[in-house]
Amino acid sequence: MPHNKTIKASIIGITGYTGLELLRLLLAHPNIEIGYLTSRQHDDVEIGDVYPHLAHLDLSITNTDHKTVGAESDVVFLCLPHKTAQDVVADLHGKVKVIDLSADYRLDDASTYERFYQEHKYPELLKDVVYGLPEITGLDKIAASSTIANPGCFALLGQMLLYPFAGLIESADIFAVTGSSGAGKTATDGTHHPIRSHNLKSYNINKHRHIPEITRAAQIDETQLNFVPSSGPFVRGIFANAFIRLKTDVDALDLAEQAYEDAPFVRLIDNVALANIVGSNFVDLSFVKGADNTIIAQGTIDNLVKGAAGCAVQNMNIMFGLDEGEGLLQLGTLYP
Repeated sequence: MPHNKTIKASIIGITGYTGLELLRLLLAHPNIEIGYLTSRQHDDVEIGDVYPHLAHLDLSITNTDHKTVGAESDVVFLCLPHKTAQDVVADLHGKVKVIDLSADYRLDDASTYERFYQEHKYPELLKDVVYGLPEITGLDKIAASSTIANPGCFALLGQMLLYPFAGLIESADIFAVTGSSGAGKTATDGTHHPIRSHNLKSYNINKHRHIPEITRAAQIDETQLNFVPSSGPFVRGIFANAFIRLKTDVDALDLAEQAYEDAPFVRLIDNVALANIVGSNFVDLSFVKGADNTIIAQGTIDNLVKGAAGCAVQNMNIMFGLDEGEGLLQLGTLYP
């Protein structure tokens, strides 16, 4: 595809944090023309009337049906709540390029999906939808796909920490802390800022729905992973520690360099910090040798960018034959 090719991109489910972040990234992309921005709660309203920070844009939110959106777009991003994207993907698959940011098609096994979510209405499609983590799935497979399932944010970082050692892992313990934007825009008792702003707590220990994504990439089963997701007093980002016990002694940094040598968004550094990645599509990783074949790995991502919208744009670039960093490497980081 020529570098100056225009891609008409639409977002179904624009009003959540992920949809808004995706719009921010697409507006900065040199190849994108915005198509439809849809919401079930709004119809034919200026986006600036709903979100004043976007008042400068001449864009409207509509409640256009998804089949019309698909027929009049080159790519459709689904920013719908989990469990509500299944029908939309089934209707659009093979008719337009689709990137689904929900959890509905991330697992390729119907029984595993049912155990962590619910019974899947279209189990036959789970094998057709490609899991879109470019650094692990591979560019060729994504490029050849019609529909992509974007990874979960915890899942993406957990996989990046463990993937260089796939097949060598005896067990792993991951403690990861996410910001409040990961809980979505609707406040609850546990996510409301007056509580969150001075609090740190864990939840869904060894029960989190991102576990099967992590174990698949690491080539381990659930009995070999302890996963402690936690909520922190900040808005954006995930900071994770992984304690990885290996079957043999390895040079961790060498394996990581081999795994990510062609990955433009992976930065292998000595000390990771949230402030270094917020607003960007980068994944910062560090690996330190511990005792007795143990690796202490740390990583950070912005949960709304690399953990969601940024990875989706990266997948779109690959699907349309663009450089995977197009419109993303230029973003930089919101520092300080």
